[in-house]
Amino acid sequence: MLSKGFSGGVIIDNPYPVDQVDIIQAPLPSRVVLPLQQRIGEEAKPCVEIGDKVLTGQIIAQTEDVFCVPIHASISGTVVSIDQQLIPHKSGLKSNCITIESDGQDEWIETQGCGSDFLHCDRQTMIDYIQQSGIVGLGGAGFPSHTKLHKALDCHTLIINGTECEPGVMCDDALMQHYPREVIRGVEILLHITGAQKAIIAIEDDKQEAYQSLLMFNHNSRIELVQIPTKYTSGAEKLLIKALLDIEISSGGFAADKGVVCQNVSSTKAIYDAVIEKRPLVSRIVTVSGNALVPINVEVRLGASFDHIISLAKVNNKEHDYRMGGMMMGVDIESTSLPICKITNCIFVNNKTTKPQPKECIRCGNCNIACPVGLLPQQLYWHAKSENIDKCMNYNLMDCIECACCNYVCPSDIDLVNYFSFAKALHKKQTLDQHRIDIARERFEFREHRLERNKRERSEMMATKKKALKEKMAKDKGNTQKDKIAQAMARIKKTKEDNA
Repeated sequence: MLSKGFSGGVIIDNPYPVDQVDIIQAPLPSRVVLPLQQRIGEEAKPCVEIGDKVLTGQIIAQTEDVFCVPIHASISGTVVSIDQQLIPHKSGLKSNCITIESDGQDEWIETQGCGSDFLHCDRQTMIDYIQQSGIVGLGGAGFPSHTKLHKALDCHTLIINGTECEPGVMCDDALMQHYPREVIRGVEILLHITGAQKAIIAIEDDKQEAYQSLLMFNHNSRIELVQIPTKYTSGAEKLLIKALLDIEISSGGFAADKGVVCQNVSSTKAIYDAVIEKRPLVSRIVTVSGNALVPINVEVRLGASFDHIISLAKVNNKEHDYRMGGMMMGVDIESTSLPICKITNCIFVNNKTTKPQPKECIRCGNCNIACPVGLLPQQLYWHAKSENIDKCMNYNLMDCIECACCNYVCPSDIDLVNYFSFAKALHKKQTLDQHRIDIARERFEFREHRLERNKRERSEMMATKKKALKEKMAKDKGNTQKDKIAQAMARIKKTKEDNA
């Protein structure tokens, strides 16, 4: 099977290649900081208190919403604080976190799973194990895996995304090279859960070692390995589906609507760990790269600090800039004391440089050619700059995946994605404000309607009372007249009887 590819995108060679993609096992951290705010859904509620002893893999916080993914202790030790701390997020805001001091024992709690005989487990039981193991999309989206699998009722194709999300990131490549058997078994588990007819593992064509490793362990005729061109952003879900199956996912639509389920390869391995090894998600592989060091991949416990794994690399003594998540879509960070979370796939450590100053747009159209989802970034830029959000929406602003391909090819160094993010935020604010206005108007209109209704009902009630009173008075008056006549007649009769 050949990939059809997709229009747009940019070809970027790995700026920091290595001769051999290894995985370093990070030492057990002395403490971990675990944020309670997941990428999607409500903030988790702690089910431990300060001073409690916890074991590795123990659930320490969870939510009850539809995106419920529990948070597990990634080390054994003592809960020393539950407070607000900085988390790795572009907002730079603080979030409630649970801090655990290690006891150095790494003692695990006993957990549930299906074991190697997973074919005898029913679909819902396996999804429950995946949910309770806290597995989300480890490619960066952070979408709960169990939610996707719940929707996979009419799935015909399972796609395992083995493409790296950005140039310079090597964590998925390392995982496929070092854990090919676990990945294949994870795919078989997903085939069993989804009932899909086939599975496609998509790998970029510059990852031959990973491709050969998986090929060696794949003995399932329903699993196909497909190499796709190494082009950014081939890992975007809708683009990958288009390239592999020539299926178009409409704006606002979902892959499940077309009978397709996508899972990141790291999430697939985590699903293997949960179902067969009975281990929740408490660690992940993180790439540490950049021009200030020799790139490495580190398997590290969640909640460990960035410093904990950067210290394992050979970093020069210059001043550095730090970036989390990728050279294109990542977020610049000021502190390396931030904790590793489930979606932390890469940390860039670069020599500090002065960023180029943006110049005026020369209308070259390079951004329009590079956009992988077929938008017109130049038009969006002008409308976003003038805060004409309605025009932005007419140009399908919400379809922008903020991949920064337009930034990369812009000769004027304009941060186009920043304008698009601003426009999306402004649209969200305007929509929320309009919703509040609509609610206030509905309340006012209902109040006016209620007052008018009360006035009408009162008027009708008073008219009814008035009518009833008139009728009563007339009746009473008639009865009084009759009584007087009867009394007079009785007196006359009595008088006649007396005179007789």
